[in-house]
Amino acid sequence: MGINYCGKTDIGLKRATNQDCFRAELLDENMLLMLVCDGMGGAAGGSEASSLAADTFVKYVKLHIESSKKNEYLKMLEEALKEANAAVHEKSKSEDELEGMGTTLVCALYDSESYYCLWVGDSRIYAVTKNGIDQISHDHSFVQSLIDNGSITKDEAKNHPNRNIITKAVGTDSTVQPDVAKMNADNFLGILLCSDGLCGYVAEDVINSVCAESIEVAECCEKLVNLANEAGGLDNITVVIHKKQ
Repeated sequence: MGINYCGKTDIGLKRATNQDCFRAELLDENMLLMLVCDGMGGAAGGSEASSLAADTFVKYVKLHIESSKKNEYLKMLEEALKEANAAVHEKSKSEDELEGMGTTLVCALYDSESYYCLWVGDSRIYAVTKNGIDQISHDHSFVQSLIDNGSITKDEAKNHPNRNIITKAVGTDSTVQPDVAKMNADNFLGILLCSDGLCGYVAEDVINSVCAESIEVAECCEKLVNLANEAGGLDNITVVIHKKQ
């Protein structure tokens, strides 16, 4: 039956350009690589950063996946991120209009047994479980740091004036340190990656209800994007979903 996955990106209703991008590619019949990037740095810079980071990352993984053992997959993803970070950082210094550009990056590699995850920034990775969606990634953002130190609650963070400030991004500095996690795929029904154009405007319980429905992943992506637009479509919206069959 193959691997059941789909991705969708949408400009939203208020932005002039789409600075998000995604990649969802089968590396072989039992392995899927999923990636979401949300660029920043002006119209040209954000789009350039996200697409360059995604392409560089995917290229590195494709070149090294066959020679890597399973216990080396997370390290391989970290090395791919280093390459992506270097590519974006160097490009940002080559043209004045690209100065300071960067991007979030969240990735999940699925090999039928495990999910190998990596993230930088505030795009998110959710596990889809029998009990609902469970956030796997931990936002690299200003408001998340306030939540972590007890200054504000999660509910207060939703409307915080600085909720769009991220504390880590790919390409803004010469190096960046991601977070990584390996998870047993048997514990999940699937996985969802998204930019904050989705999770910043559609409540997690609503995302969960859509994911829980017995619908095709393409329809699931379509419904989630539509919900984000119905909530105002204030940002670019990107979602990638894998559901086990």
